[in-house]
Amino acid sequence: MVRVVGRQGYKATSVADVIAEADVSRTTFYKHFEDKHECFLAAYDLAVERILDEVIASCDGERPWLERVRVGLATIVDLFALDPELARTAVVEVAAAGADARRRHWDAISRFTEFLEDGEELADGRELPENLALMAAGAVSGLIFDELLTGRAERLPELLPDLLFTLLVPYIGPGAATEEMRRAATG
Repeated sequence: MVRVVGRQGYKATSVADVIAEADVSRTTFYKHFEDKHECFLAAYDLAVERILDEVIASCDGERPWLERVRVGLATIVDLFALDPELARTAVVEVAAAGADARRRHWDAISRFTEFLEDGEELADGRELPENLALMAAGAVSGLIFDELLTGRAERLPELLPDLLFTLLVPYIGPGAATEEMRRAATG
């Protein structure tokens, strides 16, 4: 499902396309899924778990917060650049799959905000909006969406500095976020 939807789009994907890609019978497909939508939701959930597992594996909890955010974001960007079908399914096509899928996508973004919440300690007493992590993660997701929508997944690693700035600026301010952006660009 992830491969076919990533290539063709959710609306253009049929059960016949999925069973051909998976090399299974129609009977086998319907033994596990009621329809294309149910299969998509299951595939989406697995894709999110894969992405989250890779981020967790790359982010040692003992590292400083800034480094964990940089490494975690780089992990997502690199994974998406290497697997554009996964990226397109997880970020773009999920919007075409209906309200249940969009809720799952928002829940996935919310899960990633857990990595940002420790950054509030770096705000030096500044009052921060209650949903800051969700707003920052949503902004990054929107920027990634735009690149994937236009078929430029391979360009995502080049955008890492800008994406990192977007995540960090509300927590550490524009000056420090610019320094982190420069560090990411050179290294």
